[in-house]
Amino acid sequence: MKSVFATILLLLVFVSCSPKLSPDHNWDQKRWTLYELKTVPVQLSGTEKDANLMFVPSQKQISGTGGCNRLTGTYELKKGGDIKFSNITTTRMMCTDQAFEDRFLEVLNQVDGYAVENNIMLLKTGKEVVMRLR
Repeated sequence: MKSVFATILLLLVFVSCSPKLSPDHNWDQKRWTLYELKTVPVQLSGTEKDANLMFVPSQKQISGTGGCNRLTGTYELKKGGDIKFSNITTTRMMCTDQAFEDRFLEVLNQVDGYAVENNIMLLKTGKEVVMRLR
């Protein structure tokens, strides 16, 4: 009887000590393509050139493109659906739609919150959804 009780107690200890999955655990290498910026639909080409973000949760890094230039940086998740992007750098090629890419990067730097609903990532500034990616 004591060994059964000890086994159950040991199992409870292991279960209570198991690590919880981070909210970004299933974002790894998924390409999140921007389809709406500040409530304005984004024209998509269906190629890798569409503005997108890819997350590497194990290193808390992002990569992607603003539509022309490649980007890299880091991110940090905080409690309550907060996210902070930092150290974002891009290549510096001449782009036909530089104004769009500049706006994308400007808004990305202002993001402070996120949610994922039905495979849609919502990036927010305050309570306002400023980017929708799928």
